[in-house]
Amino acid sequence: MSVIKKRILFVDDEPKVLQGLQRMLHPLRHEWDMSFVDSGASALKFMERSEVDVVVSDMRMPGMNGAQLLNEVMRRYPRTVRLILSGDADQELILKCVGSAHQCLSKPCDPSALRATVARAIDPKTSLKNEPLQRLIAQMDHLPSVPALYAQIVEKMHDPDVSLDVVGDIIGQDIGMTAKILKLVNSAYFGLRREISSPTEAVVYLGLDTVKSLVLSLNAFSQFDSVRVGSFSLVALWDHSLSTAAAAKRIARMQEAEQRLVDEAFVSGLLHDAGKVALAINFPRRYDEALRLVVEQKGDALTAEQHLFGANHAEVGGYLLGLWGLPVPVVEAIALHHRPTLSLNREFSPLTAVHVANSLVRVTAVNGATPTIDLEYLEDLSLTDRLSVWREELNGGS
Repeated sequence: MSVIKKRILFVDDEPKVLQGLQRMLHPLRHEWDMSFVDSGASALKFMERSEVDVVVSDMRMPGMNGAQLLNEVMRRYPRTVRLILSGDADQELILKCVGSAHQCLSKPCDPSALRATVARAIDPKTSLKNEPLQRLIAQMDHLPSVPALYAQIVEKMHDPDVSLDVVGDIIGQDIGMTAKILKLVNSAYFGLRREISSPTEAVVYLGLDTVKSLVLSLNAFSQFDSVRVGSFSLVALWDHSLSTAAAAKRIARMQEAEQRLVDEAFVSGLLHDAGKVALAINFPRRYDEALRLVVEQKGDALTAEQHLFGANHAEVGGYLLGLWGLPVPVVEAIALHHRPTLSLNREFSPLTAVHVANSLVRVTAVNGATPTIDLEYLEDLSLTDRLSVWREELNGGS
């Protein structure tokens, strides 16, 4: 019995990029029916003739850019999954994709990340085509934005010869962000043996990826730090996020994961509850009602959010942060940190670290009941015996 392959359409105005995509994705030809076109207009003509499951478009194209194309695809073919590939953190264009793009991927995107995103997008259990979630996002007036400082750091990191001094100088130009980073890196969360007095020192001791993550996370929370929403505590949520990030990073190190995965576990922990911020800021009364339900019914935030919003904070966070072009494992960890079995990945990942860390750290009242660990998921990964080791380390480790 032959399996019907999913049809994926790639759109980019650069012939060399299209050729590179064809070479890169050649091993997937048995799974996907792939087509490649060089403009938004050509993409729409193609879709008039053939049904397409997923459109993957470049952001910057002459005539019709990626944001405009995906808006048109959404209008004409709402059931098609829409992904955007962006070579730079262009916040203005990315914001125009809110509602029309399901996820933004950074260029260059490695085959495994692209494959994982498309697979998750078209899987019935984890499909990005979540209509209640889409409607909820469309109603949001206040969205977390990518700071210009982050975009500058990302741009510099593309240069293999960039010096840490240069990145430190970029951060140092933002006095407010510098103060926040130095306060954080000198806190007990990092446990450094000496006081860090400059952004450059922070980059040297923590690494570019960690500092970049801090800039992103601090900005996501601080944009709304003057807003008061009923019983919702942004301070408590930030403290929990920091604790989860530190615990996820420690778990990843205990698994002797490569440094990239350790860094991704850390940023996933920092941002795993960012969806709560988005819900509380945009729908304060409804979110206050969700918190009240959690207390009165001694339930969990996820159930209360699903009841009142038709979507939960993990889905909201995964969707919004997916538009930032964060690494695919980070987006997955944010979106599925309460439901890890929905992941198609069956290896230790940032999702594993954050799912376990989120439960093992002391959870404040803002989160409702302590989330339970999915033992079936850990068993699938052959990691059940590691749980007691992680728990002992986090409870008794320094």
